[in-house]
Amino acid sequence: MSERLEVNAHFLDRLVEAGQARGIEATEDIVCGNGVKLVAKGAAIDARMRDRLLQHKLRKPLEACTRIVAGVSARPMDAMADRLMNEHALLASLCRPEQAATVMEGFRDLRLSTPLDTLLTVYADSGPDKLTHAVGVSLIAGALSTTLHPEWPLGPVLVAGLMHDIGELYIDPAILGAQTRLTPEQWRHVVAHPVIAAGLLRDLPGAGSSIAEAVLHHHERLDGLGFPAGVAGGHWSGMGQVLAMAEMMMEMLETGRCAGTQARVRLKLMHTQFDRRLLDWVGRCCREVARAAPHDPGQDLRPRIQALRERLSAQCDFQARWSVRSGDGRVQALMQRLEQRLLGVHQALASTGLTDALDDAELTPVERAELDIIAAELDTRLSELAYELHWRASQLPTGEAAALRQDFEISVPMPLAA
Repeated sequence: MSERLEVNAHFLDRLVEAGQARGIEATEDIVCGNGVKLVAKGAAIDARMRDRLLQHKLRKPLEACTRIVAGVSARPMDAMADRLMNEHALLASLCRPEQAATVMEGFRDLRLSTPLDTLLTVYADSGPDKLTHAVGVSLIAGALSTTLHPEWPLGPVLVAGLMHDIGELYIDPAILGAQTRLTPEQWRHVVAHPVIAAGLLRDLPGAGSSIAEAVLHHHERLDGLGFPAGVAGGHWSGMGQVLAMAEMMMEMLETGRCAGTQARVRLKLMHTQFDRRLLDWVGRCCREVARAAPHDPGQDLRPRIQALRERLSAQCDFQARWSVRSGDGRVQALMQRLEQRLLGVHQALASTGLTDALDDAELTPVERAELDIIAAELDTRLSELAYELHWRASQLPTGEAAALRQDFEISVPMPLAA
């Protein structure tokens, strides 16, 4: 490898922190670009080596040269997965007995390579319930692939599920843990985590290109409304689609609020975002567990929905204004992309049929609960559109970018609270 590799300070800090409790050592000599040995094979790595490693570019990735002594892959992940299914009815519905048995056997047979075990261990130690999240996504992805694509080898799907968020290890923890709405620049860092993870996994033993591609696409959507690239038209892997659905479902389970109902309503907004077979199967599972009364927010949601409608309208007005205001081809391309994405939001909102209830004098508890879910989803989409516009505008010529961003901030102010 001729490329010289910088050590990411955020990853190194997390690696050292995990090593303090578990122990970490070099699996081979760690050598910098000019051939100087920085760490000998077998040597323990601790905080005293931090500055030295950061000062040099390495010949090989640090992730490929280190080993956590007591890594998490030694834990029985099938037992964790079984506990999750017992705790969540929606998970049990997604993982029917036959599929669950296959996935459990897959977990028992899974052997992570040393670099992957190190990355997963550092990720697991980076915050509460991180390993539970990774195992849950892996479990759901495995169940979906076994049900809908039994011809796929199960191992790569499980590995992709476990490793999908390791890119977060390379992001400033202050950004990931922010309690207020992110700035556009902070958002740009967060949405890069699939790119970071894919770049790592592509060349690491035990992963490879198919796993890297799936991880790269785990926040993408078929209609182009995902990130980081906004890939549309199915130009991404089937495993990536399964992983994207698994990630979304696990996030809903983690809210602790009527996951079946939440998923059922949100899937109505996503009929253009996933493969039809995937939507139909997950929708069926959601309906089976959505019979319990949904959480009633206990408030009149109409003002909130109306504010979001006005925000959507303001973004549409902004797009129309700049489509005729600027003759720059790059601005025109950006406005065409924004138009397509706004159209997708309009269609998703209309497809639910639930916003007609805003004209009723009274809303039932079920209607309030479903409108609450719709409002949250719409807020997320509009915010992501705003972040993306800021980021893409920053790539434009300086004068045009500044004017466009200033106009957007005035026309479509974003709430300060997340």
